[in-house]
Amino acid sequence: MRNEIVKYENRLNLIPLRRFNSREMNLFLAIVQQVHDKGTTDLTFTFNQLRFLSQAKQHGSDFVADLEKTYDKLLKLNARTDDGNRIVRFVAFTRYEIIRDKEVINIRVNPDFKGLFNELDTWTRFSLEQFTSLRSTYSKTIFRLLKQYRTVGERKFSVEEFRTLLDVPKSYSIYAINKRVLKPIKEELSPIFKGLAIRKQRGGRGGKIVGYTFSWKPEKKDANDFSKGKFWDEKIALDNIEHNDELTDQEKWRAIDKIKGLPLGSTEKRRTKKVIEAVESDTLNDLRNMLKH
Repeated sequence: MRNEIVKYENRLNLIPLRRFNSREMNLFLAIVQQVHDKGTTDLTFTFNQLRFLSQAKQHGSDFVADLEKTYDKLLKLNARTDDGNRIVRFVAFTRYEIIRDKEVINIRVNPDFKGLFNELDTWTRFSLEQFTSLRSTYSKTIFRLLKQYRTVGERKFSVEEFRTLLDVPKSYSIYAINKRVLKPIKEELSPIFKGLAIRKQRGGRGGKIVGYTFSWKPEKKDANDFSKGKFWDEKIALDNIEHNDELTDQEKWRAIDKIKGLPLGSTEKRRTKKVIEAVESDTLNDLRNMLKH
């Protein structure tokens, strides 16, 4: 899959994808990519088409189950408008039909939701391939939110907004957020956002954490999200990892493993082996020099 671009109105970023797993997020954004500028007419997608776009590995009944689970969560994904007088809630799709024997899915965008996908004045845009390559649902969500500010290079969140938009469990302490949320985000998004840094905002008594600031090198306004080919995409990602001083060595190694599709720990083992070999080589050379004298 190359150069499939997702584009939607920024308001969609304000709707938390509650309890979506990684596969379901991939399916939803694949559908969003396909409904862009298609109005509210009925749209038909084949299973193969959606599998390809979402990079799904499931087939047959397993894939149908994923489609059903995705729609179940979409039904709970209520958009809300409030003009100061009327509060209105509505769902994204008024039709979502799965036909097993034909292996197709029929979808219709809710007319009230039309403005999120059609004739956009403001928008968020990104590569579907980059999105589906991310493993963590937290990384996927922050990826979308940062792409809205791609040319700005900074996005601030209060702790409450961060927890809500990323659907972080209420039980997570700040320590758990660091380990389970921010750590995978750093490892997965540093290859994409050059110079990515995450700063904790503190305030009040005791320096309590009240928010997070994400910063990166802003993209040029005329930059596109098109793939430059596997070799150059990987080279850019590896360069972004190598030159990001915000990452520890361990985080860099894990980020490299994810980019190269290696088991986690592979790069660290290789680097450790090289260090041991270098030390052994130096020690052997020292012994030889001592024996000469």
